Amino acid sequence: MKDLFIRVYRKKDSYKYKKYPDKPDDWHNNDANNMLDSLVLFYNEALLLKVKCQSVSNIPGGRFLDTIRPGKFQLKCFVEKRKFYCQPHGIINCYDMDGQFINEKSITPIPGENGAPANDLRTLLHDTQSLYPKPAMTLTRVAWSASCIIIKPDDLIAFNTILSGYKVKPNDIINGEIIEV
Repeated sequence: MKDLFIRVYRKKDSYKYKKYPDKPDDWHNNDANNMLDSLVLFYNEALLLKVKCQSVSNIPGGRFLDTIRPGKFQLKCFVEKRKFYCQPHGIINCYDMDGQFINEKSITPIPGENGAPANDLRTLLHDTQSLYPKPAMTLTRVAWSASCIIIKPDDLIAFNTILSGYKVKPNDIINGEIIEV
């Protein structure tokens, strides 16, 4: 989908996600400066959608260094849902802040025993709904990211509706970039 393009504007204050920087990670400390960033979808130069997002990894027990590094990335559209209520999209062909590559399956292969991947956690664009088995539309208190880009449910529905209107199919690729502002 060469005519569609995504740009994420990441505010530098988004990196300050802890209310008390000297305190440990937890669900009540890692909620500062949430959803300061913007995700913008373009068709050629025309603005199609602009929404707030969380693009910095802030989930307690996660790794800040799993945050997607500023620069180019690609979005693999309409990927498998697995435990999501929403229809997520995979973030691929980019690097995290630690320099690890996020591959075409939206994962950072970390070698486990016998060279097999230690995990298959995906880096995605998804919404703020809790995962199964909680009821649909159970929203998280803030947007928690383990490396993903998070937007509100209605914004993801609007995003997906636009993609469908442009005849985007599962596994089609949209180019994007993250810019710090």
